[in-house]
Amino acid sequence: MVTDGEPTAHLEGEQAFFAWPPEPETIRLTLAEAVRLSRSGVTLNIFMLEDSEGLARFMERLAERTGGRVFLMDDRNVGEFVLRDYVRHRSR
Repeated sequence: MVTDGEPTAHLEGEQAFFAWPPEPETIRLTLAEAVRLSRSGVTLNIFMLEDSEGLARFMERLAERTGGRVFLMDDRNVGEFVLRDYVRHRSR
């Protein structure tokens, strides 16, 4: 996951719901989906392109619940970092 902010949207049926600041339901659904992915074997690595208090708090919660990792970086080096991390940790 690459993000520059907290989750601000979720689906309600077939309709997209957007809100800023994030609604509690959006946070809850985002965390639930991340946990579901983690339980199915997906490793969640989070690349933060912004360093705000709210975003950092949310991303730490996300990483704690999924066993993922959080990285703070700028958009100039995220591609190189993702590729190197993938090569270093891929299953053989």
